[in-house]
Amino acid sequence: MPPRWRLPLATYVACQVIFLAWWAAYYPAILSYDSVFYVLHVTTGPWVDNHSVLYDSMVWLSLHATGGLAALTLAQTAAMSAGLACTVAAFRRLGVPGRWTAIAAVIVAALPPTGVFVVYLWKDVPYVICGFLIVPTVTYLLSLRGLPDWRRDRRVNALIAALGLEMLGMSLFRLNGFTVVAVAAIPLVWLLPGIRIRLAAAAGSAICLAFLLNLVVYPAVGIQRAPSSLAFGPAYADLAVAYSQSPASFTRTDTSVMAKVAPLATWRKAANCYDSDSTTKLPQIKAALRSPKLNPQLVALWSRVLKRSPNLVLGARICRSSIAWSIFEARGYGMTQIQPTRPPAKIWPMVRHNPYRTALLSRPLSGTLHRLANFLWNASRARQLDWLLFRGAFWAYLSYLVLLLFARARRNWAVLALGAIVAGQQLAILPDTPAPDYRYMIIEIFIGIMLVPVLLARDRPAPAAGGPVSARVSSPQSARR
Repeated sequence: MPPRWRLPLATYVACQVIFLAWWAAYYPAILSYDSVFYVLHVTTGPWVDNHSVLYDSMVWLSLHATGGLAALTLAQTAAMSAGLACTVAAFRRLGVPGRWTAIAAVIVAALPPTGVFVVYLWKDVPYVICGFLIVPTVTYLLSLRGLPDWRRDRRVNALIAALGLEMLGMSLFRLNGFTVVAVAAIPLVWLLPGIRIRLAAAAGSAICLAFLLNLVVYPAVGIQRAPSSLAFGPAYADLAVAYSQSPASFTRTDTSVMAKVAPLATWRKAANCYDSDSTTKLPQIKAALRSPKLNPQLVALWSRVLKRSPNLVLGARICRSSIAWSIFEARGYGMTQIQPTRPPAKIWPMVRHNPYRTALLSRPLSGTLHRLANFLWNASRARQLDWLLFRGAFWAYLSYLVLLLFARARRNWAVLALGAIVAGQQLAILPDTPAPDYRYMIIEIFIGIMLVPVLLARDRPAPAAGGPVSARVSSPQSARR
């Protein structure tokens, strides 16, 4: 084995062992409310694209190939371990000591918020894996810059193709993943001259292909479109917040439309700028979302409020996306939402007659590991640790700081491209976020922890395999030496 791969392989093995412990403790998977819908889609039907058709297909394959769900969650642990190992190898090409990056990878696998997350039966897990892999991919691109005729290097085209596949995965595993890709592509294209057209083509192709599949291919094969509540639910919450803050700005026509759905006092009481669920889960609002008559009227009312009082709607959206920019939670309504490791009791009536009901039952492979995992998970839920372990805003800001210091020391601003996916995820949450759920920013926790060792990078990068050191990554002082 080439010496340069020994530490990445050791990192993979160490992370995989730790992830296997989490997997065995919560075998076959940790379930959320969404997990049951994945199983219902692919067993009793119908298939609906309100989650992720790609992830539903993975659930279908796991159920029909193995009779259970453990194979899928096991594959998630293997993919995440491989991503962490690749990051160790990639960062070493920029001069980051491999042993420190390996330690960071082990910490990521061992921490309950990140380690437990990987064994959830959730479309967000492969989404995070695809987003995380962008970091080592961009790192490899950075390490090749400065080589003779590097733009025509076949490895550059291969890396850009991999980047396109990772962006496509993000766009397919989450309905709003394309917005993250679009925002992240801007700094990538700007900071990496010489390959800008190819980077823009990779991002654009991923977004266009995702739209083609969702709007044309999926309906053509009989997959149902997502209900309108996914798009209009937050708009209803905006109306409730705007009315509670400035009822005088609503005309009699406006209030008459709202009164058709629920009493105005109910609208005011349901207003919560941190969480749209307090509004959209009301029985009257649910009925309005499904109504072909009331829904268009409320959407038109939201448009009028946006034009008349954009500050009210924008304020509601900023408040609701606090998980993206606020390091600390707001007491009361703004608490971080964290999915429990125990499946909700309400899911069992939904699968009472499902042929794969037993596949959803928790069967830990080790009682000792299960008790230890629960202890660690519950200990990590201490309110004093919430800002550090469950809110990605802190890690996003830390990532920017680390990369800024690294870029300044190397006189190479292109390395800021490593933070493109962090910024893309953080900014894309602003337009449409239903609640302060920690999973919306967990990718920043994975990336932020792995970026900390970058502060320990040597003045001169380690030699890149297959070519000389990139002159653009080296500092001027190193070049003179």
